[in-house]
Amino acid sequence: MSKFVLLSDIHGNAPALEAVVDREGLDATYIVLGDIHGLNAYPKEVMDLLNEISPKVLLAGNHDKAMFHHNEGHVNSDALSEFELEHTKSHLTPAQQGWLAHLPFMEVWQEGQSRIAATHAFPWPEQASGYEPGNAGVLKGAVPQVASGVADDYDYVFHGHTHTQYDLDASRWSHDVHFVNPGSLGYSDEYSVVNTATGDVQHKSVKGEYDYEQVKDHIQEHLPKGAPPVSEWL
Repeated sequence: MSKFVLLSDIHGNAPALEAVVDREGLDATYIVLGDIHGLNAYPKEVMDLLNEISPKVLLAGNHDKAMFHHNEGHVNSDALSEFELEHTKSHLTPAQQGWLAHLPFMEVWQEGQSRIAATHAFPWPEQASGYEPGNAGVLKGAVPQVASGVADDYDYVFHGHTHTQYDLDASRWSHDVHFVNPGSLGYSDEYSVVNTATGDVQHKSVKGEYDYEQVKDHIQEHLPKGAPPVSEWL
C-alpha cells in the first residue's frame, strides 16, 4: 500500500475526524502524526474513531506528551491548560490513558521503494515530540536545512506540529527527500493524501462538511468558570 491519508493535530476534534473518515472510508490507510487530544473537547469520540480506522501509524505529539507523561495541559493559559488536562482525562479510561502514554513520537518504515519517517515535530528522536522548549517543528522555510540532514536516510518525511499544510520536494536543493505536512485537522479542517509510489500529494479540507459552530458551543459548554471564552481564542 503506497497511498496514505495523513492526519495531524486533531486536538480532540472528533466531528472533523469523522468528516474525513466519511469521505476517505474505513479501508483507507491512515497515518496520524500526533496531538490527538486537546481543546476541541471530544476525547472519547476521537478514541472511538481511531479504533474504527486502525491507523497504520499512530503518533503522540506535544499535547499528548504533556497530558499523559507529565500530567499537565500544554496551552498558553493556565485555565485552558487545566481544562485541556482535566476534561480530556475525565473522558478517557485509565487503560486508554496508559495506552496513550506509550505511543511513539516518531516511526520509520520501508514502503516499497520509499523510506518513510513519520514524526510529530522533527525527524530525529530527540526532538520528535515537539514538547521541548522552543521546539517549533519543521517550518516550511527550514526544509532545505532539515532536508540536508536526513536526505540520505529517508525519501519522505511526514510531520505535523506547525499547523501549516504544505509539501516540498527538497530535490530542488539537491536533497532527495519530500516533506509533507497535512496541516491541522482540529483547527483548520486540513489533511493530505500521499501516494509514495507516484509522488502525488493532494491537500484536502473538510471545511463546511461538519458544524464547527457546534464544536465551539460544545467547548464553551464544558469550559470551567474563569477560563477565557471560546470567542477569544478560536
